[in-house]
Amino acid sequence: MFGIGTVARLAQVSVRTLRYYDEIGLLAPVWVDPDTGYRWYAPEQLHRLHRILALRDLGVKLSEISVLLSDDLSVDELRGILLLRRAEARERVREETELLAHVEARLRQMEEETMTDYDVIVKRVEPEWVIAVHEELADVKAVGAAHERSWPRLHAALDAHGIAFHAPSIAREQGEGPIHFTAALPVRDDVSIDADGIASMRLPGVERVAATVMRGEPKFDEGFTALIAWAEEAGEQRTGELREVYLDCDGPRATWVVELQIGLQPSA
Repeated sequence: MFGIGTVARLAQVSVRTLRYYDEIGLLAPVWVDPDTGYRWYAPEQLHRLHRILALRDLGVKLSEISVLLSDDLSVDELRGILLLRRAEARERVREETELLAHVEARLRQMEEETMTDYDVIVKRVEPEWVIAVHEELADVKAVGAAHERSWPRLHAALDAHGIAFHAPSIAREQGEGPIHFTAALPVRDDVSIDADGIASMRLPGVERVAATVMRGEPKFDEGFTALIAWAEEAGEQRTGELREVYLDCDGPRATWVVELQIGLQPSA
């Protein structure tokens, strides 16, 4: 028989690991000294331990290993497990590669003084029931005037139907010229309005956006420039959709809180 220290050395695992395998019933010693509690293993148990370690190296969970070793595992079953592990490993590599690209993009962004205030995250935007007004604009120069026209109309529609306004307000731009502009206010799902060019609708969600939150006097051009630069540095492909989410705009512009979003293509 081999003592636990010898087995640990032969298998290149820690004594603590072997004790844990014993506790969970994965590899119990053939004898435990009743006086000292020292564990002893039979030579043939090294084969079982080696198989445990080999499966762990492939990413198989200990709970799964216990089941696999207790059953007569067929080649097809093992192949299925390994195919699943491969898919999981590829997904982890994709996620880590994406994370690395985002970190490097942020580091490069910090080299430009005006860009360091914009912290960027990637997230999913859920669909939302809103009342909305749409306009086709020739170019970005017309966006400001569209804002000025749209919000009073939307708030008047809420007032006419006795509906209280709740932030945020959402502006959506699609394309670069012409631009499909949408101004929207969230409402309950049971609200139905269709009059004077204002209609209830489901504002589509976005699977992936790069977003940053500005506090204080909003600098929209600078913020979107920072997001676009970040996306280029991170190797992200844009969809051409922009959103402004007005989280808190009740007071002076110096107190505003606005989230800017740019749509990103789905992950590969």
